[in-house]
Amino acid sequence: MHLRGIALASIFSAVSLPAHAQYEQQLGPLAGAVKQQMLEGWTAGVQDGWFTLHNANKADSEQTLYMNVGPAPESGRVTDVNVVVKSPNPKASIGVALSNRANKSLCLLELTADKNTLLFCLQGQNRRDIASLPNIAKLDGTDRIRVVELPGAARFIVNGQQIGDVSNEPATGAELGIMAYDVGTFGVADFKVTMTGGQSGAAPAAGTLPARGGNAGGGTAQKPQAPAPAAGQGGGDYNPALPGEGPYPRFGGDTMRIVSVYIGIMRSIFMHEFGHALIGELELPSTGAEEDAVDIYSALQIVEPTMYPSDNKEVNTMAQDAAKYAALQWYYSGKVAERRGADASSAWQDEHTGDLKRFRNMLCIMYGGNPAVFESIAKHVGLEDRTRARCADEFNKQNRAWNKILAPHTRVGTWTPEGQQPANAPGAPVKVVFQPSKRKIGNLFANNLSEAISNNIKLLGERYVLPRPINVVFKDCGQLNAWYSPREGSITMCYELIENIAVMISDIEMGTVGGEVAAQGGGAPGSAAPRQQPAAAPGQGLPASAIDELKDFGVPATTMLFTAPYKGPTPNKIYRAQVITTADLVGMIKKDKNLLIVDTSGLRDTVPIGYPLADAGSDGSVTDHLQQGFDAWLLKNNGGDRKAPVVILGAGMNDRSAYNAALRAGTLGWTVYWYRGGVEAWAANGLPTTSSMPKK
Repeated sequence: MHLRGIALASIFSAVSLPAHAQYEQQLGPLAGAVKQQMLEGWTAGVQDGWFTLHNANKADSEQTLYMNVGPAPESGRVTDVNVVVKSPNPKASIGVALSNRANKSLCLLELTADKNTLLFCLQGQNRRDIASLPNIAKLDGTDRIRVVELPGAARFIVNGQQIGDVSNEPATGAELGIMAYDVGTFGVADFKVTMTGGQSGAAPAAGTLPARGGNAGGGTAQKPQAPAPAAGQGGGDYNPALPGEGPYPRFGGDTMRIVSVYIGIMRSIFMHEFGHALIGELELPSTGAEEDAVDIYSALQIVEPTMYPSDNKEVNTMAQDAAKYAALQWYYSGKVAERRGADASSAWQDEHTGDLKRFRNMLCIMYGGNPAVFESIAKHVGLEDRTRARCADEFNKQNRAWNKILAPHTRVGTWTPEGQQPANAPGAPVKVVFQPSKRKIGNLFANNLSEAISNNIKLLGERYVLPRPINVVFKDCGQLNAWYSPREGSITMCYELIENIAVMISDIEMGTVGGEVAAQGGGAPGSAAPRQQPAAAPGQGLPASAIDELKDFGVPATTMLFTAPYKGPTPNKIYRAQVITTADLVGMIKKDKNLLIVDTSGLRDTVPIGYPLADAGSDGSVTDHLQQGFDAWLLKNNGGDRKAPVVILGAGMNDRSAYNAALRAGTLGWTVYWYRGGVEAWAANGLPTTSSMPKK
């Protein structure tokens, strides 16, 4: 089936953003500065929802990102941003700056790694300190800096507390942005610049800022006389959020991943329903179960763009990742059902094959069509060699069958040489409508993706000779569903179904709860939850005080193994093993130099006497073949003494593979200690890892 694979590139090209787009969610209007203003020795990236600046070893270096804004309007302007800093140097800092580089002037509010808040202005070489306040910064991912400007004056606020005011400073009215200083990892998110528009209550009254020519405010941290406007109020918000209700999984702010997930979900569902439409509209024969047949049609359509790549590497990567997610959704769904103990009493009566079997059938077609792209998934899920050997044959047979069945209804063309209809054969179109939604994800499709998706779907009407129009409607349905209606000749795509699958993938891969970062203190997901802090680069461990190794994430202990990919919050208790902290492990090592420590993280950097054994943390069951092999390995490496202690660790408290391995070993009867904090906590406490040990 040689559908023009390049045609799908129109979707990815249309939704792919400029080079700086991967930072727009975190930096908003400042994103464009990244490509032009990065300095040597500094790197930019996105991690855990943060835009990150990293400086590994260039001490006393400053990295700034500026945008031209000009003088503040009479009605006021508000800059609001979420920041965090991690550095071994207590003077390292991240902050918001007002700058006029033409006259070498700057006013900067910065938060330092030792929790000091500083406000000062520079004019050439002359520095004027305005405020220095300890312990206002929390450095826990919740710190917010707000700058409220009127013409010629500005007020600086941190976490709701007024730090100081400036007026008649030459730095105002030109540029604003962020500045990171010294070595470390610096996080920035939710950068917004809002014009208040003169609405009542949206901007501070002129009297709440110092009179022009008056003295700057001191560092008394008094509350402002009038509340600063909330970001997003009034007009001119440069970074509007998606309208609507419900979750919007952001997958760490990675634009390519966001596009791949949502397009992959949509393509899998739509092509399945379009397969039904082809059978119904063209009266095609289907000797097997129709649901299985259209799953195969969907898989053939999804793998095809990966087989015929474009010249755009980024588009090709997104097409491949979208194809992977189109299949993985069935794997994840099946595994979730298994863990929940889904009732199979009536499953045999369902017209749909079980999710894991659907996944196997679709993956086999995709693997057979493009083994190189899908090899990683095949290995990850344990697709057996005997199955892989049959996949190329399955792909060829199914591809030939669908080509033969559809050839009498297909227009001949460069990408459809098997078509038996003339290229100009008359036929009905495929029409597409995206209705407005009450859901955020619905509006993502309706507002951002609709044009590109519509153009791609309409190509199907150009390929096939259809007897009547097929009307495709994306809409709120009030149910998790999608369907083809033979009576109406229509396909209905429910936003709720796409949202449900996206949330499931996010919860499994990102450790979110309901598609959002879980709030601390038992709050509802998304209710002003502290943002996950970006992980430090190798060698830049968190300060010891930042690691609570027994923190309760609200995940209950279980006797079931966590399923791949093993990323997400872990319980703070475990059956058949004992949880230990860094202090406990240090004491155990001092007492027993031959202590057996097993690391399931797969990281190159681990505790000095740890054995890397990633497979020990695999999912499956505690009665599978891996269990026997793990027991034999432990016996060999622990002198055959089951009473001798075994310590299991992973990358950190969000590495569920270590929990799995500890549960496996405990079930086998070993004396097991689970070091929950893992490599992350070990490094955070300043202890040496394999990468920091001197080479012999």
